[in-house]
Amino acid sequence: RWKDSTSWHYFRYEPIKWRVLSIAGDQAFLLSDLALDDQRYNYNDISITWETSSMRSWLNGYGSETNEPQMDYRNDSFLQDAFTSAQQQAIRTTEVENADNLYYETEGGNNTKDKIFLLSEQEVYGAKAGSYGFSESYDTYDEAKRRKSSTYAKANGVISCYYVNYYYYGDCSWWLRTPGVVTNSSLLVDVDGYVGRYGNDVNVDEDGVCPALNLNLSSSDLWSYAGTVCSDGTVNGQEASWTPQEKESEKQP
Repeated sequence: RWKDSTSWHYFRYEPIKWRVLSIAGDQAFLLSDLALDDQRYNYNDISITWETSSMRSWLNGYGSETNEPQMDYRNDSFLQDAFTSAQQQAIRTTEVENADNLYYETEGGNNTKDKIFLLSEQEVYGAKAGSYGFSESYDTYDEAKRRKSSTYAKANGVISCYYVNYYYYGDCSWWLRTPGVVTNSSLLVDVDGYVGRYGNDVNVDEDGVCPALNLNLSSSDLWSYAGTVCSDGTVNGQEASWTPQEKESEKQP
């Protein structure tokens, strides 16, 4: 958040690093390595589900008829800003299940079909989450769930833990698509990797967005291997790219 509205500020374009949650055949289930932007789950503070949230429309470039605030994202969306036309074609449309909140049973609404989506409660804790490398307990301070934010996200308002000597310094909360205790709230992963099952008001404008998608790996000229990263932040980066057939063993989660 800049102090004035007249100054220009520039950001360097860089490839997005994705964490591989799972691989099935020629499809990889990916989650962004950083919180990439700051967005409200929904622009208005109102009862909402993933289907009609402004977040879903912004991620996918949907028109005003698809979301409650009636905002048109066809020419200004994450999908358009982050990917070329060819890359967009390599992202598979996913059958997105919008289950009810596991603890409060708040209704999750209708299932959707989207290229870009947020993770659900069931995908960050429980048996399914365990297969993605996350702790299966919601109340664990899970290193694998913690996320830093991009500089761009910070500039747009993401609040990170700012206590220099604090264990979670630089980490931010990030949205899930599952509703919280009431229908005008949505769940978050907190700065410490703990899943807050109560949720946050949908129009809060300080939490990060970690998009997820399913990628067609056969489009081998559109992605490259970025190395490995451990949950404690230890990185083994590589500047290399290859087809899935050449290095299949290297692409395991």
